[in-house]
Amino acid sequence: MIIAIDGPAGSGKSTIARCVAEKLGGVYLDSGAMYRAVAWALSCERLLDTDDAVLERALPSLPLEFVVRDARLQILWRGAPLGLEIRTPDIARAASAIAQKSPVRRFLLQHQRRLAQDTLVVAEGRDMGTVVFPNAEVKVFLTASPEERARRRVAQYHEQGTHADYQVVLEALKARDHADAHRSLAPLKPADGAVVVDTSGLSVPQVAQVVMDLVESAKSKNARRKGSRAD
Repeated sequence: MIIAIDGPAGSGKSTIARCVAEKLGGVYLDSGAMYRAVAWALSCERLLDTDDAVLERALPSLPLEFVVRDARLQILWRGAPLGLEIRTPDIARAASAIAQKSPVRRFLLQHQRRLAQDTLVVAEGRDMGTVVFPNAEVKVFLTASPEERARRRVAQYHEQGTHADYQVVLEALKARDHADAHRSLAPLKPADGAVVVDTSGLSVPQVAQVVMDLVESAKSKNARRKGSRAD
């Protein structure tokens, strides 16, 4: 089963996807981390501002690896795992920029689908239900007010030991929302059949339960279909 959770930055999709994956014993696929890792790698190689033709040639040769270990995505650079270095505001902005480039999206699309083969996956991002996994059995679109999302993001940065100004983060989120919604490649929007959930006034357990209920409903439908075919 594939569970696709999309939404704008700060909507809670990473936290919920991780929680649901743990409950189901499945793989948590953090597509945002994949874009951040590519942005970080391109920055290291001084390739952030190159054209699509250069990116097309360079991406496959980057010493980046995307693997699943202990039911979680792990991203390796020259064999060593990446961590907080891809979680800075600068890398977030760079990831937003490269996400609009066709070679980057094609490069990560093949890795995302490869990682989801033959397993239960909870994938979160901005185009999991619309582009990467359009046939996902469960599709959810999480949202929240920009102010609430900015508050969450500032708290996250502070937990990581990174200073962040609320107003700066809020304006950056609004700019990211506009860019994601209006880009020509895989614009941010609810997928066909997705359930939209506003997380502004909900706790993590409450949102996770909404998703779990959808999963159980999908399992029941699959079981009924299999029973009908057997008859």
